[in-house]
Parts: sequence; C-alpha cells; structure tokens
Amino acid sequence: MAAYEKTLAGDSGTVAVESAPAPQASHQREIFISYAWGGESEVMADRIEQALVAREIPLIRDKRNLGFKGRIRDFMREIGRGKAVIVIISDKYLKSENCMFELIEIAKNGDFYDRIFPIVLEDAQIYKPVARLNYIKYWEHEITALDEAMKDVNAANLQGIRESMDLYTEIRATMSRLVDILADMNALTPETHTESGFAELIAAIEAKINE
Repeated sequence: MAAYEKTLAGDSGTVAVESAPAPQASHQREIFISYAWGGESEVMADRIEQALVAREIPLIRDKRNLGFKGRIRDFMREIGRGKAVIVIISDKYLKSENCMFELIEIAKNGDFYDRIFPIVLEDAQIYKPVARLNYIKYWEHEITALDEAMKDVNAANLQGIRESMDLYTEIRATMSRLVDILADMNALTPETHTESGFAELIAAIEAKINE
C-alpha cells in the first residue's frame, strides 16, 4: 500500500523484529500487499494480484478493500498484523510516510522476517551502505524542514503535526535496521518473479499461511 505511512523506534534507535507478539488469529490466512501507488510498483502489484487470483488465493489490497471513508491508519495497522505481507520495495516506498508506517507496523507485530515477502525494484538503493544512508539523510531533511515550519505556528495549533514529527523521527531511527534485514534476503529480481509467474513467491506464501 502506498498512499499512506508509518513508524517505530525504541530508545536505542533499534527495532525489535522478533520479540513482539505474534499476529492475531483473525489474520492467520490473510495475505496483504504494501506498495507505493503509481508507476512500476503498481504495475507489479497488479501482476502479483493476477497471479494470486489465478491460484484462487485472495489478496487484501487498499484500493479494493479500503472503502469510502475507511480509516486509512487502521487499515495500515491491519496490514502490519497480517500473517503474510507482500512488500514491493521501491525508492518511492522508502520515502513515503505511509509505506514506511506499514513496514514498521509489520516489524512491531513480530516475526518480521517470516511474515514479509519482499519484491525489490531496481530503483530501491538498499544493497550498498552508502546508498542506504541517502534514505536516512532524506528523513533527516524531512524532520528538519517540519521542525522549522512548526516554529512559526503556536504550539496549541499543532495537533496532528506533532504526530507526523514523531513518525518521521521513528522512521529515521528504524530505517537502517529494517532495510538491512531486507537487503540480506534473497528477494530474487522482479524479472525472475515475472517470468516464473511468481511461482516461488506464491509457494513461499502458501507455505506460510498453511503453517
């Protein structure tokens, strides 16, 4: 999902990806997808959905399952609790508040490595440390810009804005750890997935939801 955003961090700036409680029972067989709207990410999401539909595997997706006036943040938290979550990682995703909110929610609900099924697009610069630092710098810039803007407004009128600052700070603090986990996973290339009809992705998801 990509039109929205999220966060997470502890005092030490690290994320607990294993010790949080397991997903609730109502989410045991639900498959979610988290992606940035538009462009190659959405094309990939459409292809994945078509492959799953062909196998009669239902996919919960924002553009279809989040109705008119649906609560966006609540839906994103539902994604975070899903037993299996397909995540399409792109440059846009890593710079999106809503997408990062979803990624952090997945981590908060525990078993991050086991529940996440990443597809890493070519423009996502997650494999080299220097490139990864650019994402941390991006969120540092967002924090600085918002902080400067907040100084011009009375504190009594910052409801909702302070929450965004907390989110940005949490993203910055957890970005390095979560991206490091993603970079260490053999996600295969988008071309490999497409050419195989997402066979390995679907097999891994089926194994997870049938546990």
